Amino acid sequence: MNSPRPRRRWAGPLAVVLLALAAPTGRGPAGATTVPVTPAFVPVPAASPVREDFDGDGYPDLAVADGHATVDGRRGAGHVTVLYGGPDGSSPMGAGGRAVISRATGGIPGAPVAGEGFGSGLSRGDLDADGYADLVVTTAGTSDAVIVWGGPHGLSGATSVPATSVPATSVPAATARTGDFDGDGLLDLVLLRPGHGDAAGGTEATVWTGPVRRTGVPARAAALDPGGLAHAGVVGGATGDVDGDGRDDLVLSAHCGAGASCTYVYRSTATGPVRTAGHRGGPSVAVGDLDGDGYADVVVDAGAGPGAAPARRLDIAYGSAAGVGDGTVWTSVTPEGPVAQGAGVRDGGSGAGVRLLDTDGDGCPDLTVAALAGRAGEGSLRTLSACPAGAVRDPVQGR
Repeated sequence: MNSPRPRRRWAGPLAVVLLALAAPTGRGPAGATTVPVTPAFVPVPAASPVREDFDGDGYPDLAVADGHATVDGRRGAGHVTVLYGGPDGSSPMGAGGRAVISRATGGIPGAPVAGEGFGSGLSRGDLDADGYADLVVTTAGTSDAVIVWGGPHGLSGATSVPATSVPATSVPAATARTGDFDGDGLLDLVLLRPGHGDAAGGTEATVWTGPVRRTGVPARAAALDPGGLAHAGVVGGATGDVDGDGRDDLVLSAHCGAGASCTYVYRSTATGPVRTAGHRGGPSVAVGDLDGDGYADVVVDAGAGPGAAPARRLDIAYGSAAGVGDGTVWTSVTPEGPVAQGAGVRDGGSGAGVRLLDTDGDGCPDLTVAALAGRAGEGSLRTLSACPAGAVRDPVQGR
């Protein structure tokens, strides 16, 4: 077995992303962003890329997205609320500790549009290698995603990032994931633009190799699995080092036709991510080290099975030096017991989602599953401790 590798923080991939808790004092006016002074572009690779600290004060920050929010009277335009970490704990209403970012914010391209869902997806990390984490905000529609840039005064200014480099097209990105896919210590960005409907038009996917300049130009760009994703509508994903080679691997969840959901695993290589496995199930995935062996594992929310009182099923592929491939055995567990019939079930899955987060502070990610009740708006969270006794602490966690 490989020796333990440098550990990295987890990252949640969906519309509500917890980057950390706590808020500071003494920053700019709440709800406002200013056009930044762009620093000299001197990328500095790091052993662990900055992922959570937008203002560089050493405290991780919290971003909460609400793609349904009303902005300037436009319902569903969407916004993101940022709470900056600090030594005084959580103080979201403290002076300067809270900022709201939307299309109405200065320095953010575009204007609020009803139903756009700005903030429907979030991803983050230091994309321009200046030592400050940046925030990638995607939408629910066909609008461009934006990178909101970090700096000494927090997030400010933004650049549109349409997936137009490879292949050449005017179709924008609707989903984004960050990760160090080539192992050089610099974060890279995957931009994904799925077609409308159930896998209609497939997904255009592009890998932007970091660093990404503030002009929106990456070091290089390449198409990701154009043949394989031609008939799959990607709806989400996660990243983490599944095979222990120092590169982040990519896991995508997608609608793959006929009402079905599928999960695709891509192993990162020197030439880019390569698909190594497909699994029936989704559409929610998480990546993190469940068993404390130093390899990130893949968790798929397979939803509820048939029957009057179907059990919720999670499918797990455990990471190893061989990675996750078509020969990998998936383990199925039912963490929450029966679920109510008709509770949002579609293709055997509610899509409520799974998350990996160290909720008890023991250094191991805990598996959190949303348990839906029979009526809309009702539900609960069920959390399972993930690390076995004697497992390696502070394991590799997914992003």
